[in-house]
Amino acid sequence: MIKKYLGIISATESRDNLRRLAAHRSIAAIPLGGKYRVIDFALSNMVNAGITSVAILTESDARSLRDHVGTGRAWDLNRRHGGIFVFNDIAKERLTYDIKVLKENIEFLMRSKEEYVVISSTHLISSFDLKKLMDEHEKSGADITAVYKKVDTADIDFLELGAYNFNADGTVAEVYKNQGQSKEANISMEMFVLSKKLLIELIEKCAYINYSRNSRSIIYEQIGKLKIRGYEYTGYLGAINSLLSYFKTNMDMLSVETTKELFFDDENPVYSKSKDSVPTEYFETCKVSNALVANGCKIKGEVKRSIISRSTVIEEGAYIENSIILQNCTIKSGVKLKNVILDKNVILSEGTELKGSDLYPLVIEKELTNFD
Repeated sequence: MIKKYLGIISATESRDNLRRLAAHRSIAAIPLGGKYRVIDFALSNMVNAGITSVAILTESDARSLRDHVGTGRAWDLNRRHGGIFVFNDIAKERLTYDIKVLKENIEFLMRSKEEYVVISSTHLISSFDLKKLMDEHEKSGADITAVYKKVDTADIDFLELGAYNFNADGTVAEVYKNQGQSKEANISMEMFVLSKKLLIELIEKCAYINYSRNSRSIIYEQIGKLKIRGYEYTGYLGAINSLLSYFKTNMDMLSVETTKELFFDDENPVYSKSKDSVPTEYFETCKVSNALVANGCKIKGEVKRSIISRSTVIEEGAYIENSIILQNCTIKSGVKLKNVILDKNVILSEGTELKGSDLYPLVIEKELTNFD
């Protein structure tokens, strides 16, 4: 029988490689797939597994993330008991470690009634059946269960993420940073299951070093000391740890197979904050192929292999290919875009032509009122 679990989502990932796209928001709050945010996937995985108490650990600059998760209503987490809790560090600086935040809020852990904890990052995108993971952890007798995905494209994908080597009995032998030196690797999904008691012990041990650590590192330090078993995930995995990986993960969602797995799984639906808006209007002059288009758009131009977010206006004669358009943009007549990421609220003047490459997509910052 699966016991009660507490969810902990660490939204303190480094955003240095996301450049201007993450200048004003954490990775967890970055729009994804036209109408979602990155954190929606980790949050949905937890509530789909029956977890009703979730703590989100953030850096101090988390206004956009707080606005998105709100009271947790979209995930049925606006509860009298349990629900959603957002904790951030009191320091006015950008942090990439979460243990200090947990230590400052250790009373929350102490008082929670859940026996086990699921820890997840936000920047690895999946539709994950956590119930199977929790059940496997309880049966295995492991101190910690660490989730991984076996890939054969590690030389070009999932760079800078952790990867595991295993002993013959399935326990973790070592972890290393994937620097693309081999095609095959067991990529760490930065997802762990352990008892709350053990987590508190590991946090308290940091008192002898310092609390400027992240939850991954204090678990990795236990390799060889505790029984840490691997759990293989075999579904789709996207990563949002660089501009290129963000671009690729969005483009992956144009695949029918990936879309079905992420968004049409009745057992693991993806929830997000809803925004009431009218359906998108497709005018006679428009031509749209292989695109994800959110509500509230007006499309008169041509869109090819692209992601179009809410309330975007694409005028007649505009051409968009292989691009990601975030919400509330206006793309005027004659504009041509290819391999471009357009942040929200951008207005492109008539005749503007912007072109990035497959490996280096061009990013246009948000809140520009005019771009020539």
